[in-house]
Amino acid sequence: MAHDKHDTKEFHLSESPGHLLHRAQQFAAERFTKAMAGAKLTQRQFAVLHATAEEEGLTQTQLVKSTGIDRSTLAELVARMVKNGLLEREKLPDDARANAVKLTDDGRALLEAATLGAKEADKAILSALPKNKRASFLETLRRIAETLEKGEEAAKQAKIKVKEKKKKAKKKAKEKAKAKAKKAARKSKKVSADAAPKTGT
Repeated sequence: MAHDKHDTKEFHLSESPGHLLHRAQQFAAERFTKAMAGAKLTQRQFAVLHATAEEEGLTQTQLVKSTGIDRSTLAELVARMVKNGLLEREKLPDDARANAVKLTDDGRALLEAATLGAKEADKAILSALPKNKRASFLETLRRIAETLEKGEEAAKQAKIKVKEKKKKAKKKAKEKAKAKAKKAARKSKKVSADAAPKTGT
């Protein structure tokens, strides 16, 4: 596919939302790490601890929704945090396949200490903006996150529907083929019976 030679000239990193968000995220991650003061806690681990503290007993599926961390990454995080004594898992009585995630005493103590650092990191980030711009900035970030999450969820549901539709079509085709085979077998049996020599006449 041919590209207009002017395409690259019309693109500027300084005006790219993706690039600017990435740079802002780099700064936020650096401030968070610095604020943790050797606690060795990542932003994702902090998010898991905080989400669990807000509503103990969440399943890992619910934690995916509340933190925005993808399923496979969250599973690895939780497993590591359980191993490190920060979280514990319990089987749900009404669903043996799901685990309820809870904070341990060590996890709660670490969260309390880390929350102070997280607040300092957020304060440093917001200090780059005038006070009268901070609320609208946070609202814009929330709107972006919520809109993208809704889009991902819609795409996921659409994919599930397509998969279910294909599964139903495959099942229907299989049942149709099976019925056709039975019909053919009955017809063959009837032909064989009609062709067999008759006795007693």
